[in-house]
Amino acid sequence: MLQTQKCIETPHGTLETPVFFPVFHLNTRGSGSCPKYWNEIPELKTMLVNAHGIQKSERFHRILKNGFQEQFHFPGIVFADSGGLQNRLNNLKLDPVEILRVQEGIGADIAATLDMPVLANDNISATTHAENVKATVQNAITALKYREREDMLLYAVIHGNDLKVMTNMIDYLKRKGNFDGYAVGGLIFKRSNYRQLIDLIINLRKRAGEKPLHVFGLGGPLVISLLTYLGVDSFDSSSFLSAGSQRVYFTPDHGSRQFREMPQTPYLPCICPVCSKNTFEQIRSQRRLIGMHNLWMIAHELRKLKVHILDQDLEDYLDNRFANRPQIKIAYKYAKAKTGGFV
Repeated sequence: MLQTQKCIETPHGTLETPVFFPVFHLNTRGSGSCPKYWNEIPELKTMLVNAHGIQKSERFHRILKNGFQEQFHFPGIVFADSGGLQNRLNNLKLDPVEILRVQEGIGADIAATLDMPVLANDNISATTHAENVKATVQNAITALKYREREDMLLYAVIHGNDLKVMTNMIDYLKRKGNFDGYAVGGLIFKRSNYRQLIDLIINLRKRAGEKPLHVFGLGGPLVISLLTYLGVDSFDSSSFLSAGSQRVYFTPDHGSRQFREMPQTPYLPCICPVCSKNTFEQIRSQRRLIGMHNLWMIAHELRKLKVHILDQDLEDYLDNRFANRPQIKIAYKYAKAKTGGFV
């Protein structure tokens, strides 16, 4: 087990790990993509935003003037991703310092350096892979050099389709500068290969040392538990909302189920505020309600993880948590063997 609990100081408060950042996208008119969960779920005073998306929105200059927290009445901690995926997919040629200024200007607490993501079909022998890794490294070093706000934590982004490339990347960045943490991208494409995913995270966790380690894009309740066991400090995802759009319900202490597979009963198997106040049909028919319920399940999972970490019985909890989930049970068994040095 590589998990250690951390307290991370930021301008808008202290993060106690493990911590989840719900993804909050802005459309071009500056409206948010998800309900104001922070007013309803006390443990989720965190948010991940996209700096490039904010820069494109009609409210950009108002957000710069007022700060993100005041503009959206959000009393919490903002993690500003760069917009690297849009940069790669749309060939935008974003500038790392310009993105850094957006992150600093909106009042972000944590910022990820501008990455040029490596995609699943990028062969490690191809020029594209090498160029994107090189650009991601250079952008991180440039951001560190030109950072103006010392209170904003700066996480260097790690990418690659090869374990050695990614560990070399983090080793190189550690020699070149004192980053506040590291954020790993592109793992969504690798999650179906659990051995590759676990090997990568274990090695990157060890290379990062005591610095915080964030994983982009993986954030369902079961995955969060496994990532926490592997020593990941923070995660982000919009899956709670996308699952809502697909009528997928995170079930308490289990996995997730499609509403169409569930028998319609007077009660749902949950006592969160959403499920306590609304009927089966009301929740099934509203994406927002499903999304809010799913967020409550993530918050519940985080609370249980923190309790078992403090009680020093996290492995016992996870043994039971994954017992009836065959796929993640196999991954967890491999993770235990790997961290114990048995494979």
